Amino acid sequence: MTSKKQIEELLSQALAKRPEEELFAVSVSVSPKNEIKVYIDGMKGVGIDTCVEVSRHIEENLDRDAEDFELTVSSAGLDQPFRVAAQYVKNIGREVKVVTTDGRTLKGIIVAADEQGFRLRENLKKKTRASAKKDASPSEEAVEHEFEYGRIKETKIVISFK
Repeated sequence: MTSKKQIEELLSQALAKRPEEELFAVSVSVSPKNEIKVYIDGMKGVGIDTCVEVSRHIEENLDRDAEDFELTVSSAGLDQPFRVAAQYVKNIGREVKVVTTDGRTLKGIIVAADEQGFRLRENLKKKTRASAKKDASPSEEAVEHEFEYGRIKETKIVISFK
């Protein structure tokens, strides 16, 4: 059976061939049935041509005669949770929904991120006397939270159709 480490090495080689795209691995899995799933992302997104090239590189370096496998290479979808620090960096300035390991759920804008964690600006609606009137909207107060990745259960982009 193909090992996860082997696929990760081949993936690293494939991504290194395209440095201008600033690509990074999101996840690699190999099932007991030898179903290989590779998810990639890039600071500028990932096109289908890139997925095809990465898939070809991996497949060309595996021996189908020695063992059968199924390979899927795709970009990390907008609806998928973040898995690596680079996704937080890529999405600085975007609204996300965060679920912490202690069960809190927050929505806010990622304002900073690095290898250790990220900072989220949450806008809290604050009721005022003026906002009690029907035609007035509540004011907003921004609160920033700092998180280490180990304290996060899930982070997803908030998809908005404004």
